[in-house]
Parts: sequence; C-alpha cells; structure tokens
Amino acid sequence: MNISRILSVFKSVHKIKDSIVLGLIGGLAGTIVMDLSNFFLWRTNKTEGLYGHLAGSMIMRSFRTNQTKNFLLGQILHTFTGATLGIPFVYLLKKTGKDHHLIKGMIFGGLSWGILYDFGQKIGFFYGKAHLTKSHYSSLFNNFLFGITTAHTVYSLADSSVFPQAERHIAVQHEKPKSTTSYSPPEIVDNMAHEQIFYH
Repeated sequence: MNISRILSVFKSVHKIKDSIVLGLIGGLAGTIVMDLSNFFLWRTNKTEGLYGHLAGSMIMRSFRTNQTKNFLLGQILHTFTGATLGIPFVYLLKKTGKDHHLIKGMIFGGLSWGILYDFGQKIGFFYGKAHLTKSHYSSLFNNFLFGITTAHTVYSLADSSVFPQAERHIAVQHEKPKSTTSYSPPEIVDNMAHEQIFYH
C-alpha cells in the first residue's frame, strides 16, 4: 500500500482541526518516508550512515552510535525533530495559502537540509560528519522527500477551518461573475419610445 492510498484512507475518515497536531502528524509522516529512503540508500552504499547515527552524534561521540541502544536514542531524537518541523510548515501554509503545496514542501525540505544538516555540520553541531559528496546529495534528496510528504499529509488531513483564508479564496474563484449588461424595465423602454415619437 503506497503513501497516497494510506492518506486517502485517513482523509475519508477524519479531518484534523488542531494545527499543532496536524503539523506533528505531517512531520512524522515526512520523517518516516525520509528514513525509508535513507535506509535504502545506505544499504545500496549511496550514503555513509543513517539519520539515527547522525542525530545520536549530537549528544555522544559518533563511534558510540553504532551500539543499538545509542542508535535508538539518536533515532528517537531525529524522529522528534522531524515531527516538530511539521508545525512551522502548517503556519507557512496558513500565511501563504495551500496552493502549490508540494512545491512549498520541497522548498521547506531544502531549507531544513541547509540549516540542520549542512550548517549544523559546519558549526560542529554533530560529532559525526559526512565526508563523501554522495552522502550530501543523498541527504538533500531525502529532505526533499521529507518536505513533499509533509506537505501532502498536511494538505490531505487538514480540516477546512485550518486554512480559512485559502478556502475563501477558492470559493471566490468559483463564484460566477455577475453580468454587466444593463437592464431597463419594460415601462421605461415604452416611455422612451413614446418620447422619441413625440419629438419626431
């Protein structure tokens, strides 16, 4: 079962009105897809490590994250961070509208990569550090997936009350334009015709 089918089931069952809960669920879905991609790329030797290793190196030396208990701690931290990032994305859509949400999600994912991954490694936020170019490309790709999945989840599960301005904008677009043709009652037309005959 693919992600779109799963989301369609949730969409038909329940809509989420709370912006915080919506953001957490969206961010969690994005993180799960991101981790699946990361695991596949790691198994195929397209990246140097998993996000559990990287996140764990924020609180301990990178070699210690190879232990299962430490890796799980890093994975929990990574999952919590990813889920939390869904909250500002909800407010981004509140501010800008939910049209072109996938493009906005991809840009949001790219920004999260630039701030947390790239800048974080440069300032020594992590003990662990990627050394190969392919790892950086893989991470950027994973973050794009994170942003797109988060955006689609938020868009699909949001109640109409979450984005009221966007809903009003859509309603205005679907309104039929009013006719600009002037209308004259029959009695006025008759009077004008009599006046023209009189003056002739």
